[in-house]
Amino acid sequence: MNILCSERGARELADAGILARWPGQVNLIGIGQADQADVVFLTRDVVWPSTDDWLAPATAAFYDAMLAAPRLRWVHTYASGADRRIYHDLRARGVKVTNSAGANAGAVAQTALAGFLYFARRLHTARRQQLEKRWQPMAHDEVRALRSTEAMVVGWGEIGSRIGQYLATLGMPLRVLRQSAEPVAGVGATGGYERFNDWVGQVDWVFFACPLSPATRGLFNMRTLDALRAERPLGVVNVARGPLIDTQALLAAHERGLVRHAHLDVFTTEPLPPDHPLWDCDDFLVTPHMAGTSDGNREEVVERFLGLFARYLEAGGN
Repeated sequence: MNILCSERGARELADAGILARWPGQVNLIGIGQADQADVVFLTRDVVWPSTDDWLAPATAAFYDAMLAAPRLRWVHTYASGADRRIYHDLRARGVKVTNSAGANAGAVAQTALAGFLYFARRLHTARRQQLEKRWQPMAHDEVRALRSTEAMVVGWGEIGSRIGQYLATLGMPLRVLRQSAEPVAGVGATGGYERFNDWVGQVDWVFFACPLSPATRGLFNMRTLDALRAERPLGVVNVARGPLIDTQALLAAHERGLVRHAHLDVFTTEPLPPDHPLWDCDDFLVTPHMAGTSDGNREEVVERFLGLFARYLEAGGN
């Protein structure tokens, strides 16, 4: 069984014992032997720093090699999602594609929580005062208690449920939107994605943690503005996919006082162009698609791949 991977990916698989576990059954090959690949172990170092809209030359070469590999049957990616064009193209060829959903769930959820607390605890105000070298303590009434702040988590996979656990620990009331609409124990209400505009004006913060799909694309849109209220401006955190939010609608909502703060880690176009208005919005925190970044992710991805690989071999390589 020939596994195409990067040099670093090969080292990680070897260090994890793949060659010792299946002696004589596994070969780790590089891009020069891609035409002999049966399986691909796609790691972050192959894809970084590429985005959905731009491919680094090394990434493009690796993608081309995968698409041209005549024996390729299965690709496993480090990513949580598998909605990039390359994965659609591989599936169209009959190649099985699996992802590492949940491998970075802790890091993503922690980043979402950090972005929320940055605004909810008024750290952005303190940072601004620091830059101005101005000491101005805040009144108690200026900082709202978290137990009286209601959140809606959109998506209840490993990341969304982890965000929900963190928020519940802080004593915050929760609502959940999920594809199945199946009730979630311990939350105030659960609904399907179609309830988004019904509920968004009734909460204080929305956390996007769902996959991008026809049902979730543009969930936050111009119609959302009709549901929002200036007397209860919304906070937004998006650590999922950029196209879940219509950026123009979000900016319009902010301009009208309907959205106060947002932490955005993902965008419809990446890298975010230098002249994009989001860069100049002081009430927003913009981060470069880094929510899942952690030095612990790679080990988890390797372990997940080895588990899937064992089952793949047991099934006869199908």
